[in-house]
Amino acid sequence: MKRNLAEISQELNRQSGWKNLPEMIFLTDQEAQPLPEDIIENLPRGAMVIFRDYEHNNRVELSFALRAICKLKGIKFLVAGDLTLAIKVKADGVHLPEHMINEVKTIRGCHPQLFITAACHSKTAMGELAGQGLDAILLAPIFATRSHPETMKNVYLTIGPRRLKIICKDIKVPIYALGGININTAEKLMGTGIAGIAAIRGF
Repeated sequence: MKRNLAEISQELNRQSGWKNLPEMIFLTDQEAQPLPEDIIENLPRGAMVIFRDYEHNNRVELSFALRAICKLKGIKFLVAGDLTLAIKVKADGVHLPEHMINEVKTIRGCHPQLFITAACHSKTAMGELAGQGLDAILLAPIFATRSHPETMKNVYLTIGPRRLKIICKDIKVPIYALGGININTAEKLMGTGIAGIAAIRGF
């Protein structure tokens, strides 16, 4: 019997050895997933949601609504790229786009209780995060993805399972695979050492 995405994520997390971390992460995207509440309702307890939707007309109101759903379901809720909003909605943490990774140490110093993640697209950027108090990295693009249209034409622009495994050995921070993740591609990540998977359309 074919495993579902939650079961695959659970196995990946178990293999990694990382403890007390979400096994799967859903990143909101109004264009790709116009009804994020439906996705969240089907996530397992202990999963994590990263609220993006930077250009949403009612971003504050939507963040409060999704935060409430996550709290009821025992799901971590992070706000992307906006520490002020994260504090306002009493989020569990903040997610930093790659251009904001230099803020990790400052945020950690001022808000030690927050769960802090960051997006990375290169090993160089990941190296800059060493020792700054980051809780996890979302590394992309692992597979071809519509979020990065250039990868649909050139597979060499993706990281792939083999390189991902090497990176996980070298970087001593939990890594989540992002980019082209779905029930079929997730199976190819067994043994890479990732803490779990992150996706937008994959759910």
